[in-house]
Amino acid sequence: MADVSYVLPDTLRGEPAERETFALRSGCDLVEVAVGDPPPPALPWLLRAASIDEDGRDRPRWHDRNWTAAFVTEALRMADRAPAAVVIEPGDEWSRPADLVRAIAAIREGFLGRFGEAPAVLVANRAEQSLPDGAALAEFWDHLLSHAPDLALHAGIALDAPEFYAATRTRLTAELALVPPSALRYVRLHTRGRKPDLGEPLPWRAVFGLVRRAPGTVMIAPAVEDPTALEPAVLFCMVSLQGRAFT
Repeated sequence: MADVSYVLPDTLRGEPAERETFALRSGCDLVEVAVGDPPPPALPWLLRAASIDEDGRDRPRWHDRNWTAAFVTEALRMADRAPAAVVIEPGDEWSRPADLVRAIAAIREGFLGRFGEAPAVLVANRAEQSLPDGAALAEFWDHLLSHAPDLALHAGIALDAPEFYAATRTRLTAELALVPPSALRYVRLHTRGRKPDLGEPLPWRAVFGLVRRAPGTVMIAPAVEDPTALEPAVLFCMVSLQGRAFT
């Protein structure tokens, strides 16, 4: 069974020191930070790149090397040390697995050059982007293993469960079975910004079943929008990982 770490999600904003204190109080091991925001003072942190900028445009364009270089520059701008991981979204249909592999290498090289250490880079699914479902995620991972096997220890899949459900609906369980457990490093979960429960259409048991099959460490970000919902969401995850009914 996976070793699970909990992440204070980027949906709960605030000053870095306040977020770090809240993370510790809520049982979180890492703090998730949006690109352009400062990291917490001391806790390990995770950098998450949103699919759009503050003006609502500019999906990732990993096929464009200039765009990728600009992204790396922006990711480094507020950092004072390397994050534990960087979560990126796959971008439009022009960004193929080979482009994502190049992006992973470029991001790692940027942090290595600045701080002497490089983060893991995790690629997320997104319903309306190039990796919407299990088949696409498996294709990406197979490409990475075939063409850049040395990156496999420093890369992985970030499963955004609500986005996965939006893309697959009744096919979710079958598509989830295509996701290689060995690649799973991060899971983002919520129900429209609230704590999930097992009575919803999204089959959370299947999601947690995949987490249990992962052989390494999996970071879980309960992306709630209400700070009072974070601890119940973490408890929901803990109980669900034990395979017990909990709503």
